Amino acid sequence: MPLYEYLCEECGARFERLLPLTAIDDPTSCPQGHAAGLRLISIFSAVSKDSAGEPNLIGDGCGGGCTNCACSLN
Repeated sequence: MPLYEYLCEECGARFERLLPLTAIDDPTSCPQGHAAGLRLISIFSAVSKDSAGEPNLIGDGCGGGCTNCACSLN
């Protein structure tokens, strides 16, 4: 089940909801009970270590490599 991030336009709270894909367009209120929040685009990255213990970038949230956006790993 995907984790979606939201922003409440009334109070500015950022919050998350685990929702099935079938509920992606359903309105979701913020924890303070305000009207539906805006769904945000989530960007993430992950780093693991290779067999030599060196950092190995798995995903950088840039859509396929640091050359595609402003990335602090350059």
